[in-house]
Amino acid sequence: MMRTWRERLAGACLLWGLLATGAQAVEAVAPTKGVSFAPPPAWVDAQAVPLEAAAPAEGLSQGRHYLLADQQVRVAGSTLTDYHHVATRAVNERGVEDIANVQIRFDPSYQTLTVHRIEVRRAGRVVSRVAPGALKLLQREASLESLIFDGRLTAHVALQDVRVGDVVETAYSVQGSNPVFGERRFGSFDFDWGVPVAYRHARLLWPQERPLHWKLHNGARAASVSEANGELDHRWRLREVPARIVDDNSPGWYDPYAWAEWGEFEDWAAVARWALPLYRLPAGPLPAVDREVARIAAATTDPEQRLLAALRFVQREVRYLGIEMGANSHAPHAPELVLQRRFGDCKDKTLLSLALLRGLGIPARPALVHTGLRQATAERLPTPWAFNHVLVQADLGGQRIWLDPTRAPQAGKGVAQWVQADFGRALLVDAGTRELAPMAGFEARALKRELHAVLDASSGFDQPATLTITTRTEGEAAEMLRAALANNARQDLQKQYLDFYAASYPGLAVDQPFTTRDDPDANTLELVEHYRMPRYWVRNDKQARWTGELEVPDLHEFLQRPKGLNRQSPLALRHPVDFKLVSEFRLPQVWDIKPDNLVVEDAAFTLRREESWRDRHTVVLTDHYMTRADHVEATGMQHYVAQLDKARAGINYSLYRQDDAGRAPAALGGDSPHWLPLVVCLLALGGLGVLAHRLYRWDPEPAPLPAWSRVSEGLGGWLWLPLIGLIVSPFTVGKTVVDALPTLTVQGWSALTQPSSPAYHGLWAPVLLVELVINLALVAGALLLLVLMLKRRSNMPRIYIGWMLLAAVATLGDALASQLIPALSAQWTAKDAGVAVRTCLFAVIWVAYFLRSERVQRTFVRRLGKGQADAAQSASASPA
Repeated sequence: MMRTWRERLAGACLLWGLLATGAQAVEAVAPTKGVSFAPPPAWVDAQAVPLEAAAPAEGLSQGRHYLLADQQVRVAGSTLTDYHHVATRAVNERGVEDIANVQIRFDPSYQTLTVHRIEVRRAGRVVSRVAPGALKLLQREASLESLIFDGRLTAHVALQDVRVGDVVETAYSVQGSNPVFGERRFGSFDFDWGVPVAYRHARLLWPQERPLHWKLHNGARAASVSEANGELDHRWRLREVPARIVDDNSPGWYDPYAWAEWGEFEDWAAVARWALPLYRLPAGPLPAVDREVARIAAATTDPEQRLLAALRFVQREVRYLGIEMGANSHAPHAPELVLQRRFGDCKDKTLLSLALLRGLGIPARPALVHTGLRQATAERLPTPWAFNHVLVQADLGGQRIWLDPTRAPQAGKGVAQWVQADFGRALLVDAGTRELAPMAGFEARALKRELHAVLDASSGFDQPATLTITTRTEGEAAEMLRAALANNARQDLQKQYLDFYAASYPGLAVDQPFTTRDDPDANTLELVEHYRMPRYWVRNDKQARWTGELEVPDLHEFLQRPKGLNRQSPLALRHPVDFKLVSEFRLPQVWDIKPDNLVVEDAAFTLRREESWRDRHTVVLTDHYMTRADHVEATGMQHYVAQLDKARAGINYSLYRQDDAGRAPAALGGDSPHWLPLVVCLLALGGLGVLAHRLYRWDPEPAPLPAWSRVSEGLGGWLWLPLIGLIVSPFTVGKTVVDALPTLTVQGWSALTQPSSPAYHGLWAPVLLVELVINLALVAGALLLLVLMLKRRSNMPRIYIGWMLLAAVATLGDALASQLIPALSAQWTAKDAGVAVRTCLFAVIWVAYFLRSERVQRTFVRRLGKGQADAAQSASASPA
């Protein structure tokens, strides 16, 4: 219907008519139609091109640097003339390819194009100019893929002999205004874009006696104004304008660019009054429309059903195609013509709907909206350019109903089941309109979907499993699924669905084709998918256990990390979303695990998980995800991503079972720490911190040396081996601690320590807690010993001997526990026994070495706070 602000600002990158290639050429037209060559108008204030401007290091696009962007607009009476002068330098071969193709678009139905000059400069000299005969006119439909024809022409010339470093200058004027706007004029000036500009000049010449309204956006400064010859001369001059980058996936309403709007519409009421005649229905009979009115009226007397029948008829019987040439960019075609053609755009379908509703006695009016700006429409200067779409607002029993005739045929027995239109704010085309009206609201188009996944792995750990997924959609979600089923082959959809779930469940295959159950009256649609897998459980021979991952890929779709966290722009989110996922996992044996719940809240979303068990054979995970906003501010990205990470970590869920038939299953991943191990861990860390501090300050006398001995200059000999061992130990022992974490969660701890559990043993709790404390002590001790060893402190040998003895005791304790607890006994192997023996043997060797080695006695002699010389003196006396 109309240009969006993003389409208008895209002209920033292309700079007012020098359009990029890619639109579809329909036909060539006569080269002289609506085009002439002449000098610039006398009122134009020519601006010099800053040829000396250097290309900036950042922001260049497509290998080109814009030196000059000059736009001068003059309004005289009903005539609007728009003058442009653009100079662009090619900074590389890609830039040559771009600037050597000059294209200027205009609408010949109400505009004339005057080309003033197109020339190539090299080293400051003009090396070529375009002759009038070289310019070709093409009818190109840039919006053809959107089924819109606007009839605009493109003046095109391919320049010859353009080289890197050349500057292409284009100066032209477009004269004329769309008659659909009557005598009122309006427009805008953009002051920054996604590319840098060396010099930006903007000017508006306006009759002094005519009212003029302005609105400045995003820090744009007001124009400097002078008066001459009955005109007000508004000017902006900006130098070295940097590129303004907008991040991907920004909301449609987000507009960071500096720009100014101007126009003659004093308020929204004036815009509504302008639109009223465009949508005024003919007073006389409309035979084709009247026949449809009679048909609908004969079928029902209920106003609600008449309203739905009329809108559904337009949605179903009139396909979308826009012929938006000249005044029809904003003016709809007559309802009889639209009905005869059986096609039309949003304006045409709206006016036809209004004609039907008038005949059925239902009050209704057009509503102008902007599909991207939404609530931000209210921040715009009142002009017709503030809107790019039109739909129907009907009155039904005192209730406002917002319906879009351009949607696919909608289901629903009544208005309550219909998805109403919501684009934030709308301008009702009505004589009583004063301000923009709020629309149906987010809830009118909520994406409501409920999914029930049943994974049946109860046949056995090494047996096939099945996955059945039932998706129930309502409202807009149902319409989206209905459209997917109508527009895609079922086998293609089945493959897409299979690929999606197979990423989480390898080996997944279709058991039987999906089925659907559609209830048009309730506007709900249910999809049931059936899959099978040769085996769900994964065997880990090293750990002698089976593991099953409980995946929720549908939920992961909403919790994906956005690309690029360092943003300057808000991040757009799909909103509103109301998604409920019930995951039912049927297991082959009894599980005895305490349920655990999860709540993650952010300004943008809420996720709640409830876990329950049914007959100890089936775990049911109920996840409810709801969005709370349609975007995330750039300043809130870190918190948002942190909450996403927390949510993803919280919904990860795994089950495992040891080979031992008496060992109870455990769950890990989505469980929180058990309070008892957590408290013991915190107390141990505090105690170890105090102990490490005291041991560090322990300052014993070095062992006495024979008179002929001397202090070593540094570490050497066999001492390199314990040094390497101390470096490696925090990693090896730390890995042992990490591997044991699943047993310290609520579910893991309960499975081992509750008397009702098949894996219960009275020694589990003390063994696990003692091992936790000892492993933490070994890590802390290794770190302390590394510091003492590098400083060659006198206390290092004695602390090292204690540390080695602790490691040996811990190993012997593991061996003893493996013989007392059946579940550990089943996992104890000859390899484990060999490790225990080697650990004890190494402890004996290194304890003896640190007790008797002369190198140890000569090396570790330094006292706390004393230097090398003092340490040496205190360790041994030099002979006289």
